[in-house]
Amino acid sequence: MPSELLSFKPLVDRYLKVTSSSLSVFSFANIFIWQDFFRFQFDEIDDNLCIFASDQAGTFLYVSPLGKMISRRAVQECFDRMQKLNKAKSVTRIENVSEEQLKYFPDTDYKIYRKSYDYMYFRRDLVQLKGDAYKSKRNAYNHFAKNYPATYRPYEPSLAKQCMDLYEDWAKAKRLTLKDDVDLFMLEDSKIVHRRVLESFAALDLIGRVVEVDGKVVAYTFGYFLNEKTFCDLLEIADKKYSGLATYVFYQFCNDSVLANVKFINVMDDFAIKSVNRVKMSFRPSLKLPAYVVSRL
Repeated sequence: MPSELLSFKPLVDRYLKVTSSSLSVFSFANIFIWQDFFRFQFDEIDDNLCIFASDQAGTFLYVSPLGKMISRRAVQECFDRMQKLNKAKSVTRIENVSEEQLKYFPDTDYKIYRKSYDYMYFRRDLVQLKGDAYKSKRNAYNHFAKNYPATYRPYEPSLAKQCMDLYEDWAKAKRLTLKDDVDLFMLEDSKIVHRRVLESFAALDLIGRVVEVDGKVVAYTFGYFLNEKTFCDLLEIADKKYSGLATYVFYQFCNDSVLANVKFINVMDDFAIKSVNRVKMSFRPSLKLPAYVVSRL
C-alpha cells in the first residue's frame, strides 16, 4: 500500500505547485501519513485534482480541489459523487478550504464554517527569541544547553527503533495525565503516524532531526517545505525528563541551515486541545491561518 500511494506523489506535487496556500495540509506528506485511517482516491476534473478520502463514515474531499483556480464544475461533480456515496448528508463536505479560496464558494449555494487555525510564526522571531515575551523560552533553552552535552543531527533510518521507543515512553507518561478516551485514541493514532514518518521520510522529502544525549535519542522532529517561504513543523517528540529539551529541539530546528531562506514556520493546528494551544500561543504566532469546511446548503 505505501508504494502504491507513493506513485501518486508526482501528480499531487504538480498540482500543489500551482495551488496557493500555506495551510499545512497542502502537502503530499500530510496525505500519506494518514493512509491507515483513510482510503484516498485522486481524480482530475476540469484542471483540478480532487482528493477523496473515505472511511467507515463515508467519503469527503480531503482538501479543496488543487489547481491554479477552483473549477465550479469540479466542485459540483465532487459534491454529486459524494452525495451518491454517503448516507449521511453531514459527511458530504470539502475539508481544509483556505480563506483565499472561499471566493469560489458563494454563501448562496454553500454552508461554510471555520474548522481550525494553523499557527504561523516569523522564523526570525523563533531564532532570535528577543525581548521579555521570549524570556522563558531563552531560559529553557539555556538550561538544557548548559546541563546536557547534546548532539543535534540529521535523522537516519538506523535511529527508527530508538525514536519509536522514545515515543512509547513519551506516550506512557502522557496517558497518566489523560482522562478523555478521545485523547487516548489520538495517542494510538499518532503512534501509527509517527511510524509512517520514520519509515518513509526520504520518499516524502521530509527533513528529520534528532537530539542525542550520551549517544541516546532524547528528541526527534520532522517537517517539510510548503513553499519557498514556508516550512511546516510536522511533529516533535521530546523526553520530558530533560528540562528545556522541547524548546531546545524546536529552536535548533528553526535555526537549521536548510531553513535559512524560509520566512515563516507553520506548526499546524492545535487539534482543539487546550494544552497544545497554550504551547503554540506561548511562542507568539505572527498570524493564525483559518481552515474552513464547505458543504452544500
